[in-house]
Amino acid sequence: MPELADLAIVDVIEPLFCGDKPRPGPVTGSDHLRRAAFSSVPGNAFRSACALGDIDCLPPITPYGQTLIDLRPRLVRHLDHDSQWLASDPIRARLIREEGAHSLIAIPLTVAGTVLGLFVLFRRAGSEPFEECDLHDAIRLAHQAALNLDIARRQIKEHALAQLISAPLLHEEPPSVSALEASHGHIPAGSGAGWWFDVIPLSSARVGLAVGKAAGIGVQGAVSASQSRTVITTLAALDLPPDELLARLDDIAIRPFRQRPHARRGAGPSCLYVVYDPIAGRCVAARAGNPCLMIGRPDGSVSVPRFAVRSPLGGDEQPFETAEFELPPGSTLALCGDSTAAPIPTPEGLTERLGDALSGSSPELPRVVAHALGDLPPGRQPALLLTRVRAMEADRVATLTLPPEPAAVSAARAWAGRQLAAWILEDFTDSTALVVSELVTNAIRYSDGPIGMRMIRDEHALICEVSDTSSSGPHRRRPAETDEGGRGLSIVAQLTQRQGTHYTDSGKTVWTEQSLGAQDREARTSPGAP
Repeated sequence: MPELADLAIVDVIEPLFCGDKPRPGPVTGSDHLRRAAFSSVPGNAFRSACALGDIDCLPPITPYGQTLIDLRPRLVRHLDHDSQWLASDPIRARLIREEGAHSLIAIPLTVAGTVLGLFVLFRRAGSEPFEECDLHDAIRLAHQAALNLDIARRQIKEHALAQLISAPLLHEEPPSVSALEASHGHIPAGSGAGWWFDVIPLSSARVGLAVGKAAGIGVQGAVSASQSRTVITTLAALDLPPDELLARLDDIAIRPFRQRPHARRGAGPSCLYVVYDPIAGRCVAARAGNPCLMIGRPDGSVSVPRFAVRSPLGGDEQPFETAEFELPPGSTLALCGDSTAAPIPTPEGLTERLGDALSGSSPELPRVVAHALGDLPPGRQPALLLTRVRAMEADRVATLTLPPEPAAVSAARAWAGRQLAAWILEDFTDSTALVVSELVTNAIRYSDGPIGMRMIRDEHALICEVSDTSSSGPHRRRPAETDEGGRGLSIVAQLTQRQGTHYTDSGKTVWTEQSLGAQDREARTSPGAP
């Protein structure tokens, strides 16, 4: 308008609003069309027969109804206000007479024989009637509009699927771990950009923190984010250091291109992985792509660890490098999924806003996120993961070094029993004695160096660790009925909730965790507890 018509109307079939594809063929009485657009030339305001969003009732006898049945355009050069079909639609007939509409074009919006909607044009008194050339112009417009409607329908459907896939992450709270005083994650709602984060409990009371952005958008991005998160959780369970974990992820990302050497590589996923040790008070981190890590210390200072420049996963085969740094208790770690993906149209960038919020005195983590993102629309927000760390008190950790000789087994049991009594955890004496006996016996059998023991009274679990100089890990097997041995690790698995092996440069550490019930936690935090 105004070149082609004085009034234009678009009705859209109802399933499109949900992203569903209508059934092929003509429109029947069970199909509903809703008013999607209505406009008239300036100064000649027409009134609509129904409001935007309302169902538009179109009797079959009208030109609109006939068009939706035979899927053929209709040109009514001269509207007869006394036509029989107007009598079947009295509301529309009254408006046509009052506005002096005298010429009509009705065109079905179709793609591959499927009706998506209806396009209607009117001319009123003072305008020439529609001609065949006007009909052809309107048909071209309708064809393009139908294609765009179908694209919009697919996008609505894809967006709904992406939201369904990513919904668990959007509403998921980070798990409670003793290494963190608090944690808060933010995923931009409705962005469909494949953002993700995770807080992963590790052995020895450590915690892994990860944030990243998957390749692709929509369903592809949501699926890729879910896959990346699952793979990282699996690799983290192997106690891999951050650089080695990202190297494994990189290998997975490159593998399809190795199988298809001539395939074009797109932008790969980005990832930042941090491991915090509350006993040592240290962090080790590695990244791929452009994620940002910022540290807000209790004294108000803010720092950004230096990382070597590295392309996203799958981009090249350069080795990953780690950054190591100490963290005083109460420090805040801010992991940003991609500091360059969403520039902010203000004098301050995202990192400047984060730094300003982190420099406050023990700021609340949700407020830090709100300050950093400001009024940035969801589609331009990155994922954020903020955590405030705490150190493990010295009286919660006990260590012992033993010689590799049989007498060490009884010494280890006695030492563990005394430590449990000091921690008011006598209920775990029997189970811990069996666990310690099996792990120390295996260490004596398969290594010839000194044996290290460590017990950690974590907030949620009692952790027992036995270290030796052998790089050969224990393997649980199912013994035959006639075997005299081979049942020790099975017994350990039944007595503990988590078990694993952590390999080091000097050998390995076999660890177990026994969950502390609510009663045990209450006892050890009572005023009389050591």
